[in-house]
Amino acid sequence: MDIIYVSYNSQKWIDMCFGSLLKSDYDLKKVNVWIVDNASTDRTTESLKQFQSSHGASFGSFSILESEQNLGFGKANNLGFQNGKDEIACFFNIDTEVYPDTLRKLEEDISASEDEVGLWELRQFPYEHPKLYDPLTHEGTWSSGAAFAVRRSVFTQAGGFDEAIFMYAEDVDLSWRIRSFGYKLKYVPKAVITHYAYQKANEVKPAQHVNSVINNLLLRYRFGGPLTILKGHYRFLRCMSAPEAFPGSKKLLLLAYLKHFGKIAHFRKKSFLGPHKKGVAQFIGFDYSANRQGAFYENEFPDETPLVSVIVRTCGRPKVLRETLLSLRAQTYPNVEVVVVEDGEDCAGKMIREEFSDLNILYHATGEKVGRSKAGNTAMELAHGTYLNFLDDDDLFYADHIEVLVKTLERTKNRAAYAYAFETPVDVESRDPYIYKVHHYLEVYKTKFNRVELCYHNYIPIQCIMFEKSLFEEYGGLDESLDALEDWDLWVRYACHTDFDTVEKTTSVYRVPQKRDVSEKRQKELDDALLLVREKHKSYVQRVSAYDLAMAYEKQLN
Repeated sequence: MDIIYVSYNSQKWIDMCFGSLLKSDYDLKKVNVWIVDNASTDRTTESLKQFQSSHGASFGSFSILESEQNLGFGKANNLGFQNGKDEIACFFNIDTEVYPDTLRKLEEDISASEDEVGLWELRQFPYEHPKLYDPLTHEGTWSSGAAFAVRRSVFTQAGGFDEAIFMYAEDVDLSWRIRSFGYKLKYVPKAVITHYAYQKANEVKPAQHVNSVINNLLLRYRFGGPLTILKGHYRFLRCMSAPEAFPGSKKLLLLAYLKHFGKIAHFRKKSFLGPHKKGVAQFIGFDYSANRQGAFYENEFPDETPLVSVIVRTCGRPKVLRETLLSLRAQTYPNVEVVVVEDGEDCAGKMIREEFSDLNILYHATGEKVGRSKAGNTAMELAHGTYLNFLDDDDLFYADHIEVLVKTLERTKNRAAYAYAFETPVDVESRDPYIYKVHHYLEVYKTKFNRVELCYHNYIPIQCIMFEKSLFEEYGGLDESLDALEDWDLWVRYACHTDFDTVEKTTSVYRVPQKRDVSEKRQKELDDALLLVREKHKSYVQRVSAYDLAMAYEKQLN
């Protein structure tokens, strides 16, 4: 593969960036490095040449291209690409470090991908854009330009980076043009790269702020109609009427806005797009996709990797279960046991043995129907993990769910932690084959822990929470007389003995029926169960601080 970097006054990153490549467990003789220097005025080129002299022989090739002027991000990357020759071209920012297994994991995913996948985006630490991706296929709508790999033929067909974009949004533009030619973009969560893009969370960068606003408007000319363009101008006017993002921001925005009129003709050209351009673009304010919570969640690998047992309850629908197991196969956390308990006869055992032999799965069918709660308790009894996490057979984890919660529990005294979830209303057309339509990704479940509010209603879907198995051993499991709200009853009981940590990051998907008749039947079952659970809760005694009471009261007033 070719790896292309652009440098500009980047001396402080040189040793760290390329030193990390030397620690790779990948065969570096298969790597050709191309660095395009954008007329740096510090000692960047001297540092690059010193590294080339000392370590260049470790690579297939290590080349430095010196520009006499600052070409901008896109044009400089295009120059590096044109000098390369390998079928896979990687574009990495120079303020990045790879992990020892990054290139190997990336190559494994590329090799396993279908021909229709044209681009692979790496996962970024410590911060990454929280844009939505499919938790099953990992397909996304656009990819970050800081760390991705692309087929040479695809990049060439799409025309490379648009050199009229000096900085910011060039990656969105490229992503959408690649998709307009019928190719897919894939997120690779197991190939991780550290990107030192921000010194702190929520940092405002002047160049990023200005260029992001103006380039968002320019992309609307290329990919949107008159209404989309009009909304872009409206967004600009709102920026000009809002408080300054930093001193002088409005003046810089106005100057850039005036200059953008000279670029409109270029961005109106449709020849840049392929035949599948309809529907590739999405403008949501200044964003380009729906987002998950957690833009500035600080990603870190856990220091230890205790066994986590994921409890999967299922009942006679292996084709539905398959998707849940696929989301577990994709987990970035390495030490997972999947405990599948089938409520009734063995319907899923054959599918599990044939398709998921690579997973550490413990499968048990109860034979006779015992109910959801009994099935869950059986699974918790069978589980060997230090931590337990439910995932019912029609719900999904994003790739980092287990990793994020283990890291949270690793650094807290509390015995349970939960992250946020999307509620996704779906229309199920068929169970076998499993065919359905997702209507929305709703941010319903994003409430910080408050034990008073938890006693009032359940704001933690069952798959969101990870807890110590010792809680089950000490305080029991699901109430087997309940067939609905059994998870809420369990959380209230456990909250009598520990606080729960809240991770403000969306890491799972909770599916609910879209059809009105199915939804109404489900709601009736929940309403009936509520009466039973309320009666049970009369015997639950918690210690509650005056602060918790005040916060709960304040929320009710608001």
